[in-house]
Amino acid sequence: MESIETERLLLVPFKINYIEATLLGKETLHNTTGYNVSSEWPGIEFSYYLPFALEELRKRPEMEKWTRLIVLKKENKIIGEISMQGDVGEGWIPELGYGIVDSYSNQGFVSEAVKSFLNWVVEVEKQSLIKAKTFSRNKKSQHILKNNGFIETGEGIIGRDEKVIEFEWRNKSE
Repeated sequence: MESIETERLLLVPFKINYIEATLLGKETLHNTTGYNVSSEWPGIEFSYYLPFALEELRKRPEMEKWTRLIVLKKENKIIGEISMQGDVGEGWIPELGYGIVDSYSNQGFVSEAVKSFLNWVVEVEKQSLIKAKTFSRNKKSQHILKNNGFIETGEGIIGRDEKVIEFEWRNKSE
């Protein structure tokens, strides 16, 4: 399972042992991966998700390729993550998710990661439809999705009252 490389980034498979190391701390993750780790990463929301992700990957290790660390090449540093979520199988429509630490936002890194990950999904995994959703208050994320060809398809609610906007991306070459 190879990394995806862009001009400025590496999208590195977030392997089971990398998740285990992340849960043990930044130093353990650095020692396991060889990458420096942003002081802001993984963040509260992603930290909450990690035990669940680890449990799921232990059940289905073939899913490792769908979750990637975003590594800034020039600093050899983990600055975020990107993934496709959902139940792989017949009729699976992956859902894109991503996050980057604040000190590296507004520099085009997430758009660069999304573009290269979508290319990989189409070329290697033969997916032609991707979904995404973002909180209605998250204008940055909406901008990233729209700039990468996602079309707004509706609205929904997460939790009790957190409004989200739903998006779809389709491979235009089909």
